[in-house]
Amino acid sequence: MISGKQKRAAIMARRQARRERAKIACLRAPALVPPPPPPRGSLPVDVSQLAPHNSYGSGLPRLAQHGYYVDQWYACVDCGKHEVWTAAQQKWWYETAKGYIDSIAIRCKPCRVTRRSGHTVSKKNNDNNNKGINAS
Repeated sequence: MISGKQKRAAIMARRQARRERAKIACLRAPALVPPPPPPRGSLPVDVSQLAPHNSYGSGLPRLAQHGYYVDQWYACVDCGKHEVWTAAQQKWWYETAKGYIDSIAIRCKPCRVTRRSGHTVSKKNNDNNNKGINAS
C-alpha cells in the first residue's frame, strides 16, 4: 500500500514523461506537405470581397475554406434541366454581387428570366389562372 503523496508523485512523473515524449515527437515531425494544386478551371477566392455574414462556425464559408471556386453541377428546380454553375459565375455572385455565401444556384438562366418577368403563374396560385389574375 502506498500513500497518497506517493501516488501523486507517480502520477506527476508519468505526466512529465508523457510531455517529454510529446515534445520529442513534435521535433521529429515531418515537414508540412504543401496542399495539392487547385483543379483546372478553378478561380481563387478573395475572402476580403465576400459579403459579411453572421456565423458561429469557423468564420469562413465552406467555399472559402478550399481557397478556390470550382464548377458545380445542379438541376433546375423549375424545368429539371442539368446545368453547370461555373467558377467565374460563382466568383461574380459571391464577390461582385455580394450574394449570400451559403446560397447556391437552383435555376437555369431561362427559368430565372421567366421568373423575373412575372409572366408565369406560380403553382400555389394556379386557380387564379382561370380568373385572368397574373401572380408574380
